[in-house]
Amino acid sequence: MKQRTVRTPRRSHARKPTVRRRTRTGLRLPTAAGLKWRWVSLALALVAAGGLIFLFTSEMFVVSRVEVGGTTYVPAEEIYTLSAIADKHILQVNPEEVAQRVASSPSLEAAEVIVEWPARVIILVQEREPAIVWEQGEWRYWVDSRGRLMPERVEMPALVRVVNEGEEIPFQCPGPACSEAGEITIDPAVVAGTQHLKTLRSNIEMLYYDPVHGLSYQDGRGWRGYFGVGADMDIKLAVYETLIEDLEARGLVPVYIDVSNPDAPFYRIAR
Repeated sequence: MKQRTVRTPRRSHARKPTVRRRTRTGLRLPTAAGLKWRWVSLALALVAAGGLIFLFTSEMFVVSRVEVGGTTYVPAEEIYTLSAIADKHILQVNPEEVAQRVASSPSLEAAEVIVEWPARVIILVQEREPAIVWEQGEWRYWVDSRGRLMPERVEMPALVRVVNEGEEIPFQCPGPACSEAGEITIDPAVVAGTQHLKTLRSNIEMLYYDPVHGLSYQDGRGWRGYFGVGADMDIKLAVYETLIEDLEARGLVPVYIDVSNPDAPFYRIAR
């Protein structure tokens, strides 16, 4: 018998047809949550814009006065004028710049500026303390211990008055007694000598100054005594009184006695 070969049918490897789905395109309608956040963002923007408009247009934020502390002699109105912040918006006030302007006053040593909302400005100052009164012709100035001149604010009888017998204020910048260009100062040695003499002779109310002999005063006994400058007036006064005792013992009356150099004093006798 013939054998029959039975062939099994081959599997077909043909690919199945791909089914393509069409997608619909178009604008999505906003959801309720999306609409809500858009309204919130718009409301926030409007509030911010309104706040800015209020900030820059309301008189609440405009400086109309200042609070001043630390003054004894300088009027608060003068400090306010120096600050140059009248009718300025609080955002335009730079504390450091204002402090520099205020401290430029010859009557002030330093200034501090504090700015607070909505339009509060506090200015704290440190005044220069007058040590003597300097008289220059018809003008009078206060002078502090470092020789800096400032306007005389009030009468202070306790301060010694120094009358300059020259035509000009003796020390003007640039010079050895200067701290800033253009600042007029008196040599601090003049101030120290004046204060020392006043301490030793409490009855002294007025002294004179000239660039050659320094400080002097009119002795009640009838002559002028010259003492130079500096804080060694105790030594000079001792030499001065010793000379007077010697002259009186010899029956001599001086026109002046100069002890500005206590190691080489001299005098002139009336004729």
